[in-house]
Amino acid sequence: MIDGLQVPKGVGQTALVVAWMRQMESQRPDALFQDPFADVLLRVIAEDPSFTEVSGMVARASSSTREYPAYFAVRTRFFDDELMSAMHAGVRQVVTLAAGVDGRTVRLDCPPGTQWYELDLPDMTAFTDELIARSGLATTCERRSVAADLTANWPDALREAGFDSSRPTAWLVEGLLMYLSDEAGDALLGELSALSAPGSRIMLEQLEAAMLGEEGKPSRERLASQGARWLSARDDLQSWLAGHGWHAEVYSGADPRIGHGRTVSRLPACWVATGTLAERAQTDPAG
Repeated sequence: MIDGLQVPKGVGQTALVVAWMRQMESQRPDALFQDPFADVLLRVIAEDPSFTEVSGMVARASSSTREYPAYFAVRTRFFDDELMSAMHAGVRQVVTLAAGVDGRTVRLDCPPGTQWYELDLPDMTAFTDELIARSGLATTCERRSVAADLTANWPDALREAGFDSSRPTAWLVEGLLMYLSDEAGDALLGELSALSAPGSRIMLEQLEAAMLGEEGKPSRERLASQGARWLSARDDLQSWLAGHGWHAEVYSGADPRIGHGRTVSRLPACWVATGTLAERAQTDPAG
Protein backbone atom coordinates (compact mmCIF):
# COMPACT_ATOMS: atom_id res chain seq x y z
CA MET A 1 0.00 0.00 0.00
CA ILE A 2 1.24 3.49 -0.79
CA ASP A 3 0.31 5.03 2.55
CA GLY A 4 -0.95 8.59 2.51
CA LEU A 5 -0.76 9.03 -1.27
CA GLN A 6 -3.77 9.77 -3.43
CA VAL A 7 -4.18 10.32 -7.13
CA PRO A 8 -5.44 13.89 -7.61
CA LYS A 9 -9.00 13.94 -8.91
CA GLY A 10 -9.99 15.35 -12.29
CA VAL A 11 -7.10 15.92 -14.67
CA GLY A 12 -4.76 13.85 -12.49
CA GLN A 13 -6.96 10.81 -12.93
CA THR A 14 -7.24 11.22 -16.69
CA ALA A 15 -3.48 10.58 -16.70
CA LEU A 16 -4.22 7.04 -15.50
CA VAL A 17 -6.53 6.41 -18.44
CA VAL A 18 -3.80 7.54 -20.82
CA ALA A 19 -1.37 5.23 -18.99
CA TRP A 20 -3.79 2.36 -19.66
CA MET A 21 -3.70 3.28 -23.36
CA ARG A 22 0.11 3.26 -23.31
CA GLN A 23 0.04 -0.16 -21.69
CA MET A 24 -2.34 -1.42 -24.39
CA GLU A 25 0.04 -0.16 -27.07
CA SER A 26 3.03 -1.81 -25.39
CA GLN A 27 1.31 -5.20 -25.66
CA ARG A 28 0.91 -5.03 -29.44
CA PRO A 29 3.34 -7.01 -31.60
CA ASP A 30 3.84 -3.87 -33.71
CA ALA A 31 4.02 -1.49 -30.74
CA LEU A 32 5.25 2.04 -31.45
CA PHE A 33 6.95 2.07 -28.03
CA GLN A 34 7.29 0.08 -24.82
CA ASP A 35 6.20 1.58 -21.50
CA PRO A 36 7.11 -0.59 -18.50
CA PHE A 37 6.19 2.20 -16.09
CA ALA A 38 2.56 2.18 -17.26
CA ASP A 39 2.45 -1.55 -16.53
CA VAL A 40 3.78 -0.99 -12.99
CA LEU A 41 1.34 1.84 -12.37
CA LEU A 42 -1.75 -0.06 -13.44
CA ARG A 43 -0.70 -3.15 -11.51
CA VAL A 44 -0.31 -1.10 -8.33
CA ILE A 45 -3.70 0.57 -8.54
CA ALA A 46 -5.37 -2.76 -9.38
CA GLU A 47 -3.81 -4.56 -6.40
CA ASP A 48 -3.87 -1.85 -3.73
CA PRO A 49 -7.24 -1.61 -1.89
CA SER A 50 -6.65 2.10 -1.24
CA PHE A 51 -7.00 2.70 -5.00
CA THR A 52 -10.26 0.80 -5.52
CA GLU A 53 -12.14 3.94 -6.60
CA VAL A 54 -9.39 4.98 -9.01
CA SER A 55 -9.09 1.47 -10.43
CA GLY A 56 -12.83 1.40 -11.07
CA MET A 57 -12.68 4.78 -12.79
CA VAL A 58 -9.92 3.56 -15.11
CA ALA A 59 -11.91 0.42 -15.94
CA ARG A 60 -15.06 2.43 -16.72
CA ALA A 61 -13.22 5.00 -18.79
CA SER A 62 -11.26 2.34 -20.64
CA SER A 63 -14.42 0.54 -21.73
CA SER A 64 -15.80 3.77 -23.25
CA THR A 65 -12.63 5.01 -24.97
CA ARG A 66 -11.51 2.04 -27.01
CA GLU A 67 -11.44 4.08 -30.19
CA TYR A 68 -8.90 6.47 -28.66
CA PRO A 69 -5.71 4.41 -28.19
CA ALA A 70 -4.45 4.87 -31.77
CA TYR A 71 -4.31 8.64 -31.28
CA PHE A 72 -2.56 8.42 -27.93
CA ALA A 73 -0.07 5.90 -29.31
CA VAL A 74 0.70 8.17 -32.27
CA ARG A 75 0.95 11.23 -30.00
CA THR A 76 3.31 9.45 -27.62
CA ARG A 77 5.56 8.23 -30.43
CA PHE A 78 5.58 11.67 -32.08
CA PHE A 79 6.76 13.37 -28.91
CA ASP A 80 9.22 10.53 -28.18
CA ASP A 81 10.83 11.05 -31.58
CA GLU A 82 10.93 14.84 -31.23
CA LEU A 83 12.48 14.63 -27.77
CA MET A 84 15.11 12.18 -28.95
CA SER A 85 15.84 14.43 -31.93
CA ALA A 86 16.41 17.37 -29.59
CA MET A 87 18.69 15.35 -27.33
CA HIS A 88 20.67 13.97 -30.27
CA ALA A 89 21.11 17.58 -31.43
CA GLY A 90 22.80 18.38 -28.11
CA VAL A 91 19.97 19.49 -25.81
CA ARG A 92 20.61 18.09 -22.33
CA GLN A 93 17.89 19.86 -20.35
CA VAL A 94 14.31 18.62 -20.66
CA VAL A 95 11.20 19.93 -18.88
CA THR A 96 7.82 18.21 -18.87
CA LEU A 97 4.99 20.45 -17.69
CA ALA A 98 2.10 18.68 -15.93
CA ALA A 99 4.12 15.48 -16.19
CA GLY A 100 1.53 13.26 -14.52
CA VAL A 101 2.62 9.61 -14.65
CA ASP A 102 4.73 9.96 -17.77
CA GLY A 103 7.30 7.17 -18.04
CA ARG A 104 9.80 8.71 -20.45
CA THR A 105 12.51 9.15 -17.83
CA VAL A 106 12.69 5.37 -17.48
CA ARG A 107 12.09 4.28 -21.08
CA LEU A 108 13.78 6.77 -23.44
CA ASP A 109 17.47 6.24 -24.16
CA CYS A 110 18.68 9.63 -22.96
CA PRO A 111 22.27 10.70 -23.72
CA PRO A 112 24.68 10.96 -20.76
CA GLY A 113 24.36 14.23 -18.90
CA THR A 114 20.63 14.72 -19.56
CA GLN A 115 18.74 16.47 -16.77
CA TRP A 116 14.98 15.99 -16.93
CA TYR A 117 12.63 18.11 -14.83
CA GLU A 118 9.11 16.74 -14.30
CA LEU A 119 6.80 19.45 -12.98
CA ASP A 120 3.33 18.86 -11.55
CA LEU A 121 1.14 19.56 -8.56
CA PRO A 122 2.49 18.29 -5.20
CA ASP A 123 0.08 15.33 -4.86
CA MET A 124 0.81 14.05 -8.35
CA THR A 125 4.54 14.61 -7.95
CA ALA A 126 4.61 12.64 -4.68
CA PHE A 127 2.54 9.84 -6.23
CA THR A 128 4.84 9.51 -9.26
CA ASP A 129 8.03 9.74 -7.20
CA GLU A 130 6.87 6.91 -4.95
CA LEU A 131 5.80 4.74 -7.88
CA ILE A 132 9.15 5.17 -9.63
CA ALA A 133 10.99 4.35 -6.41
CA ARG A 134 8.95 1.19 -5.88
CA SER A 135 8.96 0.08 -9.50
CA GLY A 136 12.60 -0.97 -9.53
CA LEU A 137 12.96 0.70 -12.94
CA ALA A 138 16.17 2.67 -13.46
CA THR A 139 15.92 6.21 -14.78
CA THR A 140 17.88 6.86 -17.97
CA CYS A 141 18.63 10.47 -17.05
CA GLU A 142 19.02 12.68 -14.00
CA ARG A 143 15.36 13.01 -13.12
CA ARG A 144 14.35 15.96 -10.97
CA SER A 145 10.82 16.18 -9.63
CA VAL A 146 9.39 19.70 -9.22
CA ALA A 147 6.20 20.30 -7.21
CA ALA A 148 4.54 23.47 -8.47
CA ASP A 149 1.26 24.96 -9.67
CA LEU A 150 1.45 26.05 -13.31
CA THR A 151 -1.00 28.88 -12.62
CA ALA A 152 1.33 30.29 -9.93
CA ASN A 153 5.06 31.11 -9.83
CA TRP A 154 6.35 27.86 -11.27
CA PRO A 155 9.51 29.34 -12.90
CA ASP A 156 11.02 29.99 -9.47
CA ALA A 157 10.33 26.40 -8.38
CA LEU A 158 11.98 25.16 -11.57
CA ARG A 159 15.08 27.27 -10.97
CA GLU A 160 15.31 26.15 -7.36
CA ALA A 161 15.44 22.57 -8.64
CA GLY A 162 18.51 23.47 -10.73
CA PHE A 163 17.05 24.58 -14.07
CA ASP A 164 19.47 26.78 -16.04
CA SER A 165 17.76 29.22 -18.43
CA SER A 166 21.05 29.89 -20.22
CA ARG A 167 21.03 26.35 -21.64
CA PRO A 168 18.78 25.17 -24.49
CA THR A 169 15.77 23.27 -23.22
CA ALA A 170 13.38 20.73 -24.71
CA TRP A 171 9.90 21.55 -23.40
CA LEU A 172 7.10 18.99 -23.45
CA VAL A 173 3.55 20.35 -23.04
CA GLU A 174 1.42 17.23 -23.55
CA GLY A 175 -2.18 16.84 -22.44
CA LEU A 176 -2.17 20.20 -20.66
CA LEU A 177 -3.24 23.26 -22.66
CA MET A 178 -6.84 22.15 -23.17
CA TYR A 179 -7.31 22.13 -19.38
CA LEU A 180 -6.19 25.77 -19.12
CA SER A 181 -8.12 28.86 -20.11
CA ASP A 182 -6.91 30.80 -23.14
CA GLU A 183 -5.47 33.42 -20.80
CA ALA A 184 -3.65 30.87 -18.67
CA GLY A 185 -2.30 29.14 -21.78
CA ASP A 186 -1.00 32.43 -23.16
CA ALA A 187 0.67 33.20 -19.84
CA LEU A 188 2.25 29.75 -19.71
CA LEU A 189 3.69 30.01 -23.21
CA GLY A 190 5.05 33.47 -22.42
CA GLU A 191 6.77 32.26 -19.25
CA LEU A 192 8.12 29.16 -20.94
CA SER A 193 9.47 31.17 -23.88
CA ALA A 194 11.16 33.70 -21.61
CA LEU A 195 12.97 30.84 -19.86
CA SER A 196 14.23 29.41 -23.16
CA ALA A 197 17.70 29.93 -24.60
CA PRO A 198 18.19 30.05 -28.39
CA GLY A 199 18.15 26.54 -29.82
CA SER A 200 15.48 25.38 -27.38
CA ARG A 201 12.79 23.04 -28.67
CA ILE A 202 9.09 22.86 -27.85
CA MET A 203 6.64 20.00 -28.31
CA LEU A 204 3.00 20.62 -27.48
CA GLU A 205 -0.55 19.49 -28.05
CA GLN A 206 -3.86 21.33 -28.20
CA LEU A 207 -7.41 20.49 -29.21
CA GLU A 208 -8.89 21.53 -32.50
CA ALA A 209 -11.43 24.31 -31.93
CA ALA A 210 -14.28 22.05 -33.09
CA MET A 211 -13.86 19.97 -29.92
CA LEU A 212 -15.53 22.70 -27.89
CA GLY A 213 -18.57 22.59 -30.19
CA GLU A 214 -21.17 19.96 -31.02
CA GLU A 215 -18.66 17.56 -32.59
CA GLY A 216 -16.71 17.30 -29.38
CA LYS A 217 -19.71 16.76 -27.11
CA PRO A 218 -19.28 12.94 -26.76
CA SER A 219 -15.63 13.37 -25.80
CA ARG A 220 -16.46 16.11 -23.31
CA GLU A 221 -19.09 13.91 -21.69
CA ARG A 222 -16.59 11.07 -21.26
CA LEU A 223 -14.12 13.50 -19.77
CA ALA A 224 -16.71 14.86 -17.35
CA SER A 225 -17.23 11.31 -16.05
CA GLN A 226 -13.56 11.41 -15.03
CA GLY A 227 -14.02 14.71 -13.18
CA ALA A 228 -12.29 16.96 -15.73
CA ARG A 229 -13.27 19.37 -18.50
CA TRP A 230 -11.69 21.16 -21.42
CA LEU A 231 -11.34 24.93 -21.15
CA SER A 232 -9.65 25.89 -24.42
CA ALA A 233 -8.90 24.86 -28.00
CA ARG A 234 -7.36 26.62 -31.00
CA ASP A 235 -6.55 26.17 -34.67
CA ASP A 236 -3.76 28.76 -34.91
CA LEU A 237 -0.88 26.99 -33.18
CA GLN A 238 1.71 27.94 -35.77
CA SER A 239 1.04 31.69 -35.57
CA TRP A 240 0.52 31.53 -31.81
CA LEU A 241 3.94 29.97 -31.33
CA ALA A 242 5.51 32.34 -33.86
CA GLY A 243 4.31 35.25 -31.75
CA HIS A 244 6.63 34.01 -29.01
CA GLY A 245 9.60 33.40 -31.30
CA TRP A 246 9.09 29.71 -32.10
CA HIS A 247 9.39 28.38 -35.67
CA ALA A 248 6.93 25.49 -35.58
CA GLU A 249 5.49 22.68 -37.64
CA VAL A 250 1.94 21.60 -36.80
CA TYR A 251 0.23 18.31 -37.61
CA SER A 252 -3.26 16.96 -37.12
CA GLY A 253 -3.27 13.97 -34.80
CA ALA A 254 -4.73 11.98 -37.72
CA ASP A 255 -2.06 13.11 -40.22
CA PRO A 256 -0.65 9.98 -41.92
CA ARG A 257 2.79 11.62 -41.99
CA ILE A 258 3.11 11.00 -38.26
CA GLY A 259 0.84 7.95 -37.96
CA HIS A 260 3.26 5.05 -38.62
CA GLY A 261 0.50 3.35 -40.57
CA ARG A 262 -2.14 3.67 -37.86
CA THR A 263 -5.68 4.83 -38.59
CA VAL A 264 -6.56 7.48 -36.01
CA SER A 265 -10.15 8.20 -34.96
CA ARG A 266 -11.50 11.69 -35.57
CA LEU A 267 -12.19 12.02 -31.83
CA PRO A 268 -10.49 13.53 -29.99
CA ALA A 269 -9.39 15.92 -32.75
CA CYS A 270 -6.05 17.41 -31.72
CA TRP A 271 -3.04 19.22 -33.08
CA VAL A 272 0.55 18.33 -32.21
CA ALA A 273 3.35 20.80 -32.81
CA THR A 274 7.12 20.93 -32.63
CA GLY A 275 9.22 24.06 -32.86
CA THR A 276 12.63 25.66 -32.37
CA LEU A 277 13.46 29.02 -30.77
CA ALA A 278 15.82 31.23 -32.74
CA GLU A 279 16.08 34.12 -30.27
CA ARG A 280 15.28 34.47 -26.59
CA ALA A 281 12.04 36.20 -25.68
CA GLN A 282 12.32 39.73 -24.32
CA THR A 283 11.99 38.94 -20.61
CA ASP A 284 13.35 36.09 -18.52
CA PRO A 285 10.97 35.89 -15.51
CA ALA A 286 13.51 36.03 -12.70
CA GLY A 287 10.82 35.85 -10.04
